Amino acid sequence: MTPETFTVLLSDSAVRRVFSAVALGSSTSAEILAATGLAAPEAAPAIGRLLREGLVVPRGRGRLAVDEAALGAAAEIAGRRLREQAEAEQPDPGLRGYVRGTVLVRLPEDDDETRRAVLDHVAATTFEAGREYDERTVTDLLRPWCEGAAVDPVSLRRSLVDDGFLHRESGSYRLVSLVGPGSSS
Repeated sequence: MTPETFTVLLSDSAVRRVFSAVALGSSTSAEILAATGLAAPEAAPAIGRLLREGLVVPRGRGRLAVDEAALGAAAEIAGRRLREQAEAEQPDPGLRGYVRGTVLVRLPEDDDETRRAVLDHVAATTFEAGREYDERTVTDLLRPWCEGAAVDPVSLRRSLVDDGFLHRESGSYRLVSLVGPGSSS
């Protein structure tokens, strides 16, 4: 079973109710009908779909159970796909979960080393060494990083200044050249 099949199956209300009842311990038709509140003509096709797709399997005479192996396999496939997608969107494992492509998903607050790596990445990929920027331009350049993020461009600009990645003087900003481990600027 694929994650897509699982999702499509559970998008049907009757199938979802039957699956939930079986997952919570109802195993006979009578128990499923009582737990779901469905009539037999509604529950029977849902049970049939779950059996055909292999999400529910017979367990003894007239009893059903969730096929934990099928559910686990679907979860494993989904997890692998999510990992592959995360790797494709952000090849640097140190930035995963924080930077997706050119979007800052979130700024680490608890881990100073990771925070500095994320801010270094943002600064180094956004600003050119030796060039001066006015405040509005800096904010505009940071705006795409903040689309859908928990941080706004002004707060990100402040973090870049406070953490030493941008130098601000008289309303002018410039990239600070950092030399050291983990610095890409």
